[in-house]
Amino acid sequence: MPIKLNVSLPSLGLVVDRPGEFVDPRAAAAIQNMEYNRSILRKRLGTSAVGSSLGERIQRYFELQVGNETRLFRVGLTKVEVLNKATSVWSSVASAALTGAADNQVSYAFPLLSGSKIAVFSNGADAIRKCAISGNDAALGGSPPRARYLQAFGSYLVLGYVTDGGTPYYSRVQWCDTGDPETWSGGNAGSQDLLEDPDDITGLGVFGNFLTVHKKGAIYLGQLVTTSEVFRFDRRATGVGAAAGATIQNIPSGEQIFLAEDGIHLFNGITAPLIDSPVQDELRESLNPLYLYKAQSIFVRETDEYWVCVATGSDVEPQTVYRYNWRTKQVYKDTRSSLTALGLFLNTQEDTWADRTMSWDDDSSRWDSITNLSLNPVAIFGDSSGTSTKRTANSNDDNGVAVDAYLQTKDFTALDLGSKDSDRIVRWKGMEIWAKGSAVKISYSTDGGTTWSAETTITLTSDYPGDDAPLNYWFDVVNSRIRFRLRNNVSEQSFTPKKYVVEGSLREVRK
Repeated sequence: MPIKLNVSLPSLGLVVDRPGEFVDPRAAAAIQNMEYNRSILRKRLGTSAVGSSLGERIQRYFELQVGNETRLFRVGLTKVEVLNKATSVWSSVASAALTGAADNQVSYAFPLLSGSKIAVFSNGADAIRKCAISGNDAALGGSPPRARYLQAFGSYLVLGYVTDGGTPYYSRVQWCDTGDPETWSGGNAGSQDLLEDPDDITGLGVFGNFLTVHKKGAIYLGQLVTTSEVFRFDRRATGVGAAAGATIQNIPSGEQIFLAEDGIHLFNGITAPLIDSPVQDELRESLNPLYLYKAQSIFVRETDEYWVCVATGSDVEPQTVYRYNWRTKQVYKDTRSSLTALGLFLNTQEDTWADRTMSWDDDSSRWDSITNLSLNPVAIFGDSSGTSTKRTANSNDDNGVAVDAYLQTKDFTALDLGSKDSDRIVRWKGMEIWAKGSAVKISYSTDGGTTWSAETTITLTSDYPGDDAPLNYWFDVVNSRIRFRLRNNVSEQSFTPKKYVVEGSLREVRK
C-alpha cells in the first residue's frame, strides 16, 4: 500500500550537524543560492554591474550621507573612487595613490568636523584620509597615528590598533579632542592600552551607549565619563571576539553579531554565545583561519538577514556567504566568486520596466520589489578583479553568469513513512511537487548525496499548480533511504518550490 509523506514549506534552513536521515523534513541537508521570502524558498536574486571595473582589488565600500546628498566610495589597493549614481560612472577622488596590500583591510567612520559630517578611512598602512560630500580626499589633519580600525563615537573619532612613530600598539585605543578629529594632543584627546588580554584589537563597534573593542578572547565596553579619563573601559569575559572587524554588525534584536574563529556569535552586553544554528559545526570545521581577516559582512534590512562572506576550505578569498535570519534563526548559504568587499548604498535611481530582462514566468520577484525602489539600501559586491555589482530584482544571473541554485532534502527512510524500523527497505515510487518559475531539475540519491540519478527537468509556469494537479516525478527505486535535489542552474531562470509529496511502499526488514 503506497504511503504519501507531505512536506509543506521546505524552508527551515541548512542542517549539517547530523546524518541526513535525522534532518527535519522541512530543512535542507544541503542548500545553495536559495533565499527565504514570505516563508517560502526561491532561487536568489542576481546581480548587475555598477559602472566599470576599478582595475584592481576592491577592499571596501562606504557611503557618506549628508542631508539628502549621498556619496558612495570604493577603496582599492591604490585607488579611491566615487560613483555618480545617475550615470553609473566611477571617478577618482584620491589626492594621492594608496600603498596598501591585500592584507591591509580598510576601516571607515563618519565623525563630525567643524559641525559637519565627513567620512574618514584607513588601510592601516597609509595616513588616515578624510572625505567630504564633495571634492577629493585629503590627509586627516592633526597628524593622527596610523590605525587599523576607526569608529565614530559621540563627539570623538576613536582609533584601534594604532601605529605611532613606526611602533605598533596592538592593544591601544586612541581618541581625538572633543568634537575635533583633527586634534590629537591636548584637550580631551588621549589613549588607553587595554592590556588585560595579550591579544591584538580585532575591531571596533558601537553597542547602545557603549563603544565595543573586540579582541580574540574578550570584548571591552567603553563608556564616556565626565572625569579626565574621558573613556572608561570594562572587560567582558566573553571568551571570544570578532575575527575580523568588518564582520561586526548590530541587528534589530538589540544584539551585536560578529564572526569569531569558531562561528557566528551574538553579544548581548555581557556574554557572546554562538547563534543557535546547526550550521555552527560546518563553520567551525571549514573556516580557513589564515584568511579570516578578509571576511566581510552587512545587515540586509529587507530580508532580516546578517550576511557574512568567508573563505572556507582551501579558498584564499571569501567565496561563501552565510545568511543568518535573526527572526527565524535559520541559516542559508550563497556562493560568490572572490568577494573582497561587501557594502550597502542608498538607491536613488528607481528601475523601470525596460530594466527587466526576464519573462513573467522567469521572474520570481514582485514587479514593484523594494529591492529596486528609490531610497532603499542595496547590497553592493566587489571582487578581486575590481568589478562592482549590485543585488537586483531585474536578473537571476550574477552579472551575466548563471546562478546555480539547489535544495537537497533530508535522507528519507522508513521512519518517515510511519515504520518503527529505520533499516526497513522501502520501494520509493515518486514525488509530487508544487512549484512555480521557469523550470526545476529533480534527481535522487541513495547514498547521501554522493551520486545522483534520473535527473528530469520539469517546466514550470508563473503560478503554482492546482492542489489536485501537481507536477510529477516518477521513478522506481528499492533502498532503505533516498534524498532529492531540486535545482536550477540555467541563465535567467528561477524556481520557487512551495511543497512536495514523497511516495513509497514499505518492504521487508533488512537482515
